[in-house]
Amino acid sequence: MIARTVVSVAVAASVLAAAPAAFAQDDRVDTLGTLHHKVYESPQHFAIELRLAPFFYPDVDSDPSLGGCTPFKSVFGPGKTVLLSGEFDWQVLRIPHVGTLGPGVGIGYATFSGNAPLASAGAGGCLTSTSQSSGESTSLNIYPFYAVAVFRADGLWKDFGVPFIPYAKAGLGGALWQATNTLGTSNFDGQKGQGYSMGGQLAIGLAFNLNVLDPYAAREFDEQMGVNSTSLFAEWTDASLNGLGFQSNPLRVGGTMWTFGLAWEF
Repeated sequence: MIARTVVSVAVAASVLAAAPAAFAQDDRVDTLGTLHHKVYESPQHFAIELRLAPFFYPDVDSDPSLGGCTPFKSVFGPGKTVLLSGEFDWQVLRIPHVGTLGPGVGIGYATFSGNAPLASAGAGGCLTSTSQSSGESTSLNIYPFYAVAVFRADGLWKDFGVPFIPYAKAGLGGALWQATNTLGTSNFDGQKGQGYSMGGQLAIGLAFNLNVLDPYAAREFDEQMGVNSTSLFAEWTDASLNGLGFQSNPLRVGGTMWTFGLAWEF
């Protein structure tokens, strides 16, 4: 009987001794015995952005070689269009208590449509809003792309839970463009209406980390999918596609714009 009691006590002691270790693997228990999930964060090396610039209008008419003419506005009007794009960042370097630094690449798409004017329309060699239309539709398709260095100052979020993350981007940008009509790619005086433009790319922005709104769901998302954070952001972007020295009077299909979107870091 005594031996059985000794064995029972030993087993119970072993279970009690193992319990804290088991909880330590996955959870925490406070002094009141309440069970909490441990703070978990998977490794973070990348970011993906879905981007929307709702008021995009290229700087085509700002070219001084046009002599004050505004062919883009005359054909497509003053209305703006939506520029859709995506970006992928590689967070190569993490600076403790400061943020991340690394390269990023992006690509997008925007299109404008209007009625093509007659070649002889307009006074002084310029197309105007009253120029006679040919009745044929025309479009300008723009495919911007860029490669930038990205700095995200998320130190306050990582250390203190402050959800606002400022960031900056700088690098090279470009765009492929194509003017089309009902017959396909436009052609004028033997020149096809397509080409590319290069220039600089700058951006500054502010992201709001949505993890702060529901930490438990954010932790579950990280544990199951490896996504550290989800953020909303607003960004001022300047794509100055005015040439890089080797281009003579490129079509200025870049511009300044406000960009909004969602970002995921993983």
